[in-house]
Amino acid sequence: MNTPTSVLPGIRRVDKLYLELLFRCNFSCTICYHGEDLKRPDTVTIEQAIGALAYFSSVFDCRSVCLLGGEPLLFDGLPLVLGGARALGYQTEICTNGYKRRTMLAQCADHLDMLRVSLDGGIASVHDSIRRPGSFDAAFDTLAWAAPQMRIGATCTLTADNIATVPTLAERLRDLGARDLYLHRVRPVGNAALSGVTPVTWDQTQQLHEQLTGMDLAPLSVNTDILLPERCPAPSDVVEKLEIAPDGRVYLSCAEVAGPGRPVRFDFDAAALVTA
Repeated sequence: MNTPTSVLPGIRRVDKLYLELLFRCNFSCTICYHGEDLKRPDTVTIEQAIGALAYFSSVFDCRSVCLLGGEPLLFDGLPLVLGGARALGYQTEICTNGYKRRTMLAQCADHLDMLRVSLDGGIASVHDSIRRPGSFDAAFDTLAWAAPQMRIGATCTLTADNIATVPTLAERLRDLGARDLYLHRVRPVGNAALSGVTPVTWDQTQQLHEQLTGMDLAPLSVNTDILLPERCPAPSDVVEKLEIAPDGRVYLSCAEVAGPGRPVRFDFDAAALVTA
């Protein structure tokens, strides 16, 4: 019989659960790590999603969840999953491309603590070349709509072509009242492995670190620590991030997402982690 201790030995707590509700998306971005998985029909049910939330709450004392995909606003049961998460005591967040889908977002608003939108550049031409024409303006329209109702933030995947525009993005988010900007380095997996996207160098990220730390961005928080090569979290019995794919693959960091996953998986029917 699998126990949490045997499946994830030494892990006492999961700070934040990232739950992918589906692979399907209304975009196919050049940097997307899902790649061919975007075409897969896999999705979790409302009951399976809430079962996963209950499991991580009771077994790993998790109190924060980000629902994502694919595109989570394409998941019809999203308001019910968010409501279930709130009932279990979770702080709730979704990560979306922010492209239209306003009706669904409005249905989620009462159960949502944070709306996070993916923005891959500080100017429309750069962002839209990665995502789709008009998506930059649509994302900021969504953030402006949400700002009076809930906390807002953004995530940005860094490439050699967009990194110079990130200070401009940070300033615009600050002026809109966003709480944070999460930065990630692009990885050559999925669409990024096929599209010719150029990864950033440590010299480029060091320069961005100097720019961002020298700016007055308050109250916006930016995870500038990931821009330095010496960043290496100390071993711990606490997992900062655990992500589950719709097919049950489990990842314990952003660097693992869309890979083969850990030698464990989440069994949605049993609502438990099991050995793969």
